[in-house]
Amino acid sequence: MPSERPEKLLHEAFRMILRAYQLMGYDIEGDDNFRETVHRSARAAMELVRPTADIQGEIDRLMAKTFPARYDEMVISKHNICFGVCPHHLLPVIYRVSVAYLPMDNVVGISKLSRLIRLMARRPVLQEDYTHELAELLYARLNSRGSAAYIEGLHLCMAARGVEAHEARLVTSAVRGIFRDQPATRQEFLDLVTAPPLQLL
Repeated sequence: MPSERPEKLLHEAFRMILRAYQLMGYDIEGDDNFRETVHRSARAAMELVRPTADIQGEIDRLMAKTFPARYDEMVISKHNICFGVCPHHLLPVIYRVSVAYLPMDNVVGISKLSRLIRLMARRPVLQEDYTHELAELLYARLNSRGSAAYIEGLHLCMAARGVEAHEARLVTSAVRGIFRDQPATRQEFLDLVTAPPLQLL
């Protein structure tokens, strides 16, 4: 319906969820801790999942601002921590994301890589699709010679329920261009992003 707004629907949804908890025996009316839970939960859900139009618009703005490339070696943004939502259970996923590209004509600012990574995670999307879309974005939209993405995901649908695999991480990778065609370049990327982070401080 055109008049429906995401915020309103989320409020209604969380009211129903609290009602279900009440039927399970929890005192959602007498316990002050539940007083603003509907509003807090709706706000949190809107932060975890952003509207698709907002995401696409921000991607377009970020990718429109590039600089002439004077550097033609690998550019890597490594170990970016961000959060998303699994579409199967709508539970959070904690990602550690590394991406790389080999510039052709243009480079993006280093902060934009981190912003793109976090922005594209704010969707109910499979980790496999998220990985491929990051690689494709840095290849096609940046017109690079090649790109790569490597993601480790801690899925709360596995860690907090079901098999309760607290230690399990889902690892996915995707490559385009030179990273696909030249095994040595792909291996260099994997060696660099899987190495332990340096202790700078």
